[in-house]
Parts: sequence; structure tokens; C-alpha cells
Amino acid sequence: MLEALAAFAKLMLYAGALSGAGAAFAWASLGQRLGPVGKFAPHIVASGAGLTLLASFATILILIQRLGGEFSPPTISAVIGGPTGFAAGLQLAGAILLLAFARGQGWAWIARVTGGGLVVASFAVNGHAAAVDLVSGIVACVHVLATAWWLGALLLLRPACRQLTGAALDQLVHAFSRIASAVITNLLLAGVLLILTLVDFSHTPWLSPYGQTLAIKVSLATLVLGLALYNKVRLAPRLADDGGAAAITLRRSITAEIGLIAAVVSATSFLTTYTSPHT
Repeated sequence: MLEALAAFAKLMLYAGALSGAGAAFAWASLGQRLGPVGKFAPHIVASGAGLTLLASFATILILIQRLGGEFSPPTISAVIGGPTGFAAGLQLAGAILLLAFARGQGWAWIARVTGGGLVVASFAVNGHAAAVDLVSGIVACVHVLATAWWLGALLLLRPACRQLTGAALDQLVHAFSRIASAVITNLLLAGVLLILTLVDFSHTPWLSPYGQTLAIKVSLATLVLGLALYNKVRLAPRLADDGGAAAITLRRSITAEIGLIAAVVSATSFLTTYTSPHT
């Protein structure tokens, strides 16, 4: 039962962290090009931050239950002093910043990006990669950062396909594509490095539960990348010329892309809860 609750808490954490921090990053980087779509950003940031707060508290409570269920000083000290407690502290601090400045104007974007950065940094101190060494933890952090920006940008692009038309939508999508090229490159490099670090290829890793779940995650991620490439090569060039048909198709494609990312996140929550690369 605790394992199932832990997996669900991780799923909430991943969803909240990626959407809340990602929307803050994407909002800051796409800026004025969002136009009226910018009004959706505070809601995404706040919702993601709220989910992150709930997931962080749930993770701490589950860990306490695993340690015996007593809220005694030794138990609390063990939780706070461990990597899970440190990560939860970063997540709570970052989520509070995101919530406090979700609707702020002007320089509030710095607080939002800082809050998102704290949330993302938590993945560098806790998890399979962090257990290997600090460098692997930092690589995992880069991987999460890239994923967060990508998801956050997609969550803003989706309503943009309905709110914006013609040149405005074309400019936003092209700005997204320029940044996404660098982001996805870093995401892929970090992902490959993590696999090479965590998976022991001297044996038969794809026959282990971890290897099988990882293979499913990689397959889903490949589908996401393929869909993103289709959007960039086939749909984006048509946005300014076909009277809105491409925008409708792009919106549907982005919806599918977000759904596939959700599947990848679900696989990750299972992967990190029920399996280990070291067994």
C-alpha cells in the first residue's frame, strides 16, 4: 500500500514540478510573444506549485510511515537530515515562491524562475542518479529542467493555437522552436548520460524490471520526439498561410504531445518507485 501511495505522490510531484516550474520558465523566455495567452500562465504556475506542495508533504508523511509511523524527534531528524527531506525542503521553498509571485508583474518573473529553479534542483539531491554521485545528480537536474520548459511551453502553446492567429501565432511558434531545439538537445544528451550511468550493460539490463520499464519510457519519449519533429517540420511552416487549418491541427498535435509526456511521467513514477537500476 505504501509503495502505491509513494508512486502516486511521485506522479503528483513530477506533474506539479514540471508544469509549475516549466510554465514559469517558458513564460519568462517567450515573454511578450505570448500576447493574450500570457493570462493562462499564472494559473498553470499556481496549479503546478500547489500540486508540488501537496506531493512534497505526502512524500514526507509516507517516509515517516516507512520509518515506523511515529512523529518522534529521532524519526523527524532522520527524515529532515536525509536526501528526501532536503529535496522536500527545496520543493516547498520553490513552490511557495511560485505561488507567491504567480500573478506578479515586472520583476516578479525573477522570483518565479528562482522558485522553479529550486524545485528542479531538488532532483539533483534525491533519486537514483543522485545516489550515484553529485555529477549524475546535476545531469538529472538538467534533464528535468529541459523537460519542465518543454511541457510548460506546450501548455501555453495549446491555448495560443486558439487565441492567436496569423503572424502572431507564427512568431510565437518560431520563437518556441528556436529555444526548443537547444532544450531538446540538452534533454537528449542528459537522458543518454543518465542511462549510461545507471544501467549496467555488462549484464542483460533489458531483462530486468528496471530495464523493461526504462525501455517503455524510452519508447514513449521517442514518440514524443517524433511528434515534436512533425510539428516543427510539417505544421509550423504552414501557420501563416492556410487560414487557420494548421493551427487547429497543431493544437490537436500538441494535445497528443502533452498526453504522451504524461505517459512518460507516469512510467517514470513507476520506474523510480518499484524498480532500481542496482538490482
